[in-house]
Amino acid sequence: MQNQSGKRLFKLRRKMNKKLNPIAWTLLVLFSTFGLASCDKESDKPLSLDLVKNNSTKLYYGSKGGVTIIGGDGKYSFSCESPLLKAEMTYSNYISFVPLGVGDATVTIKDSSGDSYILKVTIVYKAQKIVVSKLDATVIGDAMTVGEQKELKEKALATIPVKVGGGYKFVYTEGEDLEQTKATVFIYPDKYGENGIEGTFERATVKDDDGNYSYTTFTMHYNGQIRTFVLTKYSQVVLKSTGDYYGQGQFAEDLKEQYKMAYPNVEQVYTSQVISVAVE
Repeated sequence: MQNQSGKRLFKLRRKMNKKLNPIAWTLLVLFSTFGLASCDKESDKPLSLDLVKNNSTKLYYGSKGGVTIIGGDGKYSFSCESPLLKAEMTYSNYISFVPLGVGDATVTIKDSSGDSYILKVTIVYKAQKIVVSKLDATVIGDAMTVGEQKELKEKALATIPVKVGGGYKFVYTEGEDLEQTKATVFIYPDKYGENGIEGTFERATVKDDDGNYSYTTFTMHYNGQIRTFVLTKYSQVVLKSTGDYYGQGQFAEDLKEQYKMAYPNVEQVYTSQVISVAVE
């Protein structure tokens, strides 16, 4: 009796499984399709640019740049009709930029699905803000009297064109990345940003006999004057011939030629403007 009951239960389960299998397969297909669609939707991110905010970026004239495309369907193209900017797709998702002028340019980026991204590129001259925090002068001459050294130090300090809190603004109208370049300088005698005196300057990199970097010079032309400052580290001993300077940054000016007739025993005399440098 029990054996017959078991057979009947087995046949009943087989009938139920046959009825349930089509339903289960239908549900499995539906859930799989939904899951795949969800995954595709998550991976299809909007077209955008890496490390770019508010659809805008800034370039310095004379320097190169570029943007990396992310999102979209991966098949990218772009257009740029501005004469201020040379753009080139150097990789499948990277556009390189070479500024040709100063102003604003627009780059339109698209993928094959029609999604687009409009980038505003602002090109400006790079400017260095240099503020003076300390003034100093050094006089070296073993055969000089203490009075002569003190007198010469006061004269040297009086030649510095700015006071503490004043400074210089170098505007690189021909590009900043060159080893030698010339452009516009604004000299602020009393306070940085106020009552500036406009002039020009040449910046040059000086190398030693082996071709290694030694130091950088800034030669300024303003109000009929020509001044050459050496950009180095600040220390109590400065050797212009070798560029061996240690400590804080400074503009150092060698004045020996200017005073050697009046002070024949002077060995070295130079001024130091201790500075901080920032990019504007």
